[in-house]
Amino acid sequence: MKDLTKGNIYKTFILFAIPLVLSGILTNAFGIVNSIIAGKFLGADGIAATGATSELVTFISSVFWGYSTGVSVYTAVLFGSKNYEQLKTSLFSNTIILTIASIIVSLAVIFFRNPIFDFLKVDPSIRNEAMKYFVIIYFGNTIIILNTFFNFTMNALGLSEYPFRMSLISTLLTILGNIFSTAVLNFGVAGIATTTIIANSAVFIFYIRKLIRCFKDMQVDDYPFEFSIRTVGKSVSFSIPTTIQQVVMYTSSLLLSPIINGIGSSATAAYSVATKVYNINASIYQNSSKTLTNYTAQCIGAGKHSNIKKGLRVGALQGVVLIIPVLIICVIFADGICKSFFPKDFIGESLTFSVTFVKCFLPFIVLNLINNLFHAFYRGTKSMGLLMISTALGSIVRLIASLIFAKYYGIYGIYLGWVISWAIEALFSVITYFMEIWKKPLKDKFENI
Repeated sequence: MKDLTKGNIYKTFILFAIPLVLSGILTNAFGIVNSIIAGKFLGADGIAATGATSELVTFISSVFWGYSTGVSVYTAVLFGSKNYEQLKTSLFSNTIILTIASIIVSLAVIFFRNPIFDFLKVDPSIRNEAMKYFVIIYFGNTIIILNTFFNFTMNALGLSEYPFRMSLISTLLTILGNIFSTAVLNFGVAGIATTTIIANSAVFIFYIRKLIRCFKDMQVDDYPFEFSIRTVGKSVSFSIPTTIQQVVMYTSSLLLSPIINGIGSSATAAYSVATKVYNINASIYQNSSKTLTNYTAQCIGAGKHSNIKKGLRVGALQGVVLIIPVLIICVIFADGICKSFFPKDFIGESLTFSVTFVKCFLPFIVLNLINNLFHAFYRGTKSMGLLMISTALGSIVRLIASLIFAKYYGIYGIYLGWVISWAIEALFSVITYFMEIWKKPLKDKFENI
């Protein structure tokens, strides 16, 4: 475990961020591998089948991501203040909450899968295969949700290298399992979904073992595992706002999903490829910015408020340095990258749509880097009002702009709406930061933790 508030801040940030960034890339590689193998062995329809419900899956997962992110901030504060007994109780109690909630949600979406597919307007030609993938994923969704929670917990404890190892293991298992299940067993998208669950189950066991070791290092291994409503209540002030923020962020994507699917299976496949390339780039600055969130929360827990602004500056510099080389490579080699998702010599609209996104729209992702940086900063300072307003603004602008431009430009209108929302939200974030609303007053936000 590591106290991020000590030592040279530049060295601390980069050493903490590198495993986070690599972990994020590998986690997204998990989804990319699924799409590439689906495309190579099952064609464009295979990509569309695994991606037709991706926005819904992401939307539902965002609830648990938001909750887990909030709890991890609370964990970082407790760790910074060396309140280890309450930290253990909080982690155990919130694990129980997440387990029960994820089981209920998973059973509900499986039960209502047909109305859900009708709402999403999944193309009839891929509906059966998409349904198989969807149901299998949700049968194992609780394991996936808990792994995300444990990932965030490790980051809060300063152990960013451990999630990287877990991502490496899950990615290797996914690659081997997907190739075997599709190329050898001919299980199609069902095999891809099953491999995903098996890989996550293996990682889950490692996370549990690591947490037990952490409790021993904190000398609370003999302290009982207790479910405490009171402790959950304290973490809720961190977790509920971030949950709402995540839901707001991904609502626009969910509402746009029927429109994208309605354009046709080519648009569905292209959007799936586009989001995979976007995610691999976004994961770099998103995971880099987690350094800022955990650093800020630990500073507040340790009473080092004067260090917070410097952390934001270092976080911004780090994000830019890390994203630019990858972004340049993606734009230059856009054709080759997008073609890797499709069968050899494939020619079709889905390929054209995805290449255009990478060349013409992806470069504007630097605007979203600004947004994500301030999201991380506001989470760390518990400025949840600013966080939610910023996110809501971006989501509303994206939805309206996409609806308007999609009528005239199809899938390109969806891409354009995305870029416009990044620009508007970035402007808002910069203005509100310099107004210093987040600063008033820091100490009152963290009383009685």
